[in-house]
Amino acid sequence: AAIEPDFNVLPLIKTHFKSRYADQKWIIYDLRRNYGLAYDLKEVTFITLDLDPAIGISGAPEAFFHTSEISFQKLWNQYFTSTNIKSRANEKLHVQHLPKRYWKYLTEKNLPEK
Repeated sequence: AAIEPDFNVLPLIKTHFKSRYADQKWIIYDLRRNYGLAYDLKEVTFITLDLDPAIGISGAPEAFFHTSEISFQKLWNQYFTSTNIKSRANEKLHVQHLPKRYWKYLTEKNLPEK
C-alpha cells in the first residue's frame, strides 16, 4: 500500500499491521518520506525503494503492476459501477465520511469506466 500521511506514522503502526496481517506478506510505503515497512511472514523491516514518480497511488499505468493486481482493480471497478446508484449519490455525505484528499487512494475514483 502506498500512503502519504501528514505525520511519520510508520513506526507507530508497525506492530499493529504485523499482528493483524501475520499470515500475509505486505509492504506499506510512505511516498512522502520515501521509506516503508515490509513484512516477510517472519519480521518487519524498514525499506527504501527507487520508485518511478509515474507510479502514483491508484490507477497507474499497467506496466507498474502485476497482472493479477490489474485484474483486481478492474474487478473492483466493475463491482463498484454495478452497485453504485447514481441517482442516490450524496456527495456531501460522501465527503463527510471520506474527505476528497483521500480520494486519490480509491481505485474506483482513478480507473476509467467502461
